[in-house]
Amino acid sequence: MLKFIIVFLIVPLMLFSQSRWKRSKSVKKIDIELFHSTQTANLPTTETLKKGDFMYEISHRFGRISDGYDALYGFDGPVNMRTALSYGVTNHFMLTMGRSSVLDNLELKGKLKLWQLDSKSAPSVFAVQFGATISTEPAFDLEAFNGDYMQFYGQIIYNVMLMDKKLGIGVVPSYVYNSYIFAARNKLETKYTFTLGSYYQYYFNRLFSLWAEFSPVISGWQGPIFSNPGKENRSYNTIAFGTAIETGGHIFHLFLTNSTRLNAVQYLVGSDGDTGKDAWRLAFGITREL
Repeated sequence: MLKFIIVFLIVPLMLFSQSRWKRSKSVKKIDIELFHSTQTANLPTTETLKKGDFMYEISHRFGRISDGYDALYGFDGPVNMRTALSYGVTNHFMLTMGRSSVLDNLELKGKLKLWQLDSKSAPSVFAVQFGATISTEPAFDLEAFNGDYMQFYGQIIYNVMLMDKKLGIGVVPSYVYNSYIFAARNKLETKYTFTLGSYYQYYFNRLFSLWAEFSPVISGWQGPIFSNPGKENRSYNTIAFGTAIETGGHIFHLFLTNSTRLNAVQYLVGSDGDTGKDAWRLAFGITREL
């Protein structure tokens, strides 16, 4: 499975750009902008805010579509929500503070653009993102400053734009430390998770695009994020696909997903739904730059 995923992700990039990686000179200034937003549904792009700019984000994951008309195809709930505020510290570094209603998970993360590979046919940018979270859900008696419930993660982000800047591809290897926060409570060793996420976005024009993302867990913990793990809490690989609409400083992501998890340390350990007909949910995310 690991070999298949690596071939699936890396070989297309090599075929597209094998003859284009020649650098005539070193690039000192990172000035390439590839994707139109700082993230897809879940995974980060290499884009950052400009210095002094703010961005507000709100995201929802609704109930199951298979619940039918009586539950308005999931819109009646239950609903998981994330809200976040970002700030551009410099043109290449941004900070974000967010909160997910799942386990009342609070997150502080930073993203830094590192360098670019300038090319007319395949421009590329590298960045890193890192963060720390704490869960404070009263129902699970989670103490806000108990180290057992703190989680840390890091991501390397690679973006390339192909087909005259119509097709964007991203690869995001991610590592989560303490990916199962109830390990100590259940007398287990501290868990980690390594995920190899990817996304593909095709821009028809400045206003409309289609995208898909896939986040398979390669190694480590791929299980529940709640206490008392059991068969009903098994996790699966996260899938999302949909459209992005840009208008008036807003970007709307409207999509289907098999996951209700929102903050990085939660969706990176897998989805709570498989790919069967009862797993799919309607979802959206809205960002607004200020």
